[in-house]
Amino acid sequence: MSLMHSMVNLSLKHGKHTYDPQHPTDYPAARATELQQNQFAQAPRSVRITVDTVNGVSVEWLTKPENPADKIILYIHGGGFVVGSVKTRRSFTGYVADKLKYNILAVEYRLAPEHPFPAAPEDCFTVYKELVQKYASKDIVVLGESAGGNLVLALLLQIRQAGLPQPAAAICISPCVQFDTIFPSYTKNAPVDHIVANLSEEVIDVYLNSHDASKLKNPMLAPYYGDFTGCAPIYLWASTSEILLDDSVKLYEKLKKASHLCNLYLRDGMMHTWMIIPFFPEATQDLKRMKHHLDDAFSGVFQAESGIVHLK
Repeated sequence: MSLMHSMVNLSLKHGKHTYDPQHPTDYPAARATELQQNQFAQAPRSVRITVDTVNGVSVEWLTKPENPADKIILYIHGGGFVVGSVKTRRSFTGYVADKLKYNILAVEYRLAPEHPFPAAPEDCFTVYKELVQKYASKDIVVLGESAGGNLVLALLLQIRQAGLPQPAAAICISPCVQFDTIFPSYTKNAPVDHIVANLSEEVIDVYLNSHDASKLKNPMLAPYYGDFTGCAPIYLWASTSEILLDDSVKLYEKLKKASHLCNLYLRDGMMHTWMIIPFFPEATQDLKRMKHHLDDAFSGVFQAESGIVHLK
């Protein structure tokens, strides 16, 4: 059975929202709704927000005077490559700037379907190329959730291909890493996860905008198929209850087999990308751990875990 039919049948059984190519989503309207829903989810007043462009790519700087001026987190938001924005993530990026005490540069990369692949990874790479002119690579950490985690991993591969210096570390929360295989968590966790059940179909139709099977293994689209030799250490986070759980598990296993520096942290029973909602107690706890990893990364340290860490 195909990925599309497996996921659609499962989602219909449980009354879950699916991507329906026969009834195209009004993505501009969906983005407007998302902005409206997040209008009160703002950064703390102590965090300064500066809207800017970097080589034509829209960005936001979130800064505090007391944060180290020579360190920066390059943040890439999620949203399935079709929605999401730096504005709708301000409660998270503001929290990182305020509580974790590092300044943020958030990328407003171009979205599909208006700007299909590879516009998003190209925009992220454009910003990094400029950023590494202003900051030492050891003073940059890249961070992203969901589709943003995918783009973080794709960015590492682009940096490697271009021969540029790697950042100090990459942190990916619930990343999607491939779109041509049905991992077990896609079916097991579909009844309890809130993301689009047939995400891969939407990505293929709307983001990749091609049904050429060979393109599904392009590492810029599906980082799972990439070679991370020489890339930055990678921290992965996922919930045991989310559809994309196995994306992190399978990538972690592949990276460890290749002796790449990588840690995986699993939290039971949480929603997809729970960590970007800082008022969840579990998110607050896990962001404290992230703070330690950020401190380590900026100090040139990676403390390897003995195996997958199940958070309590």
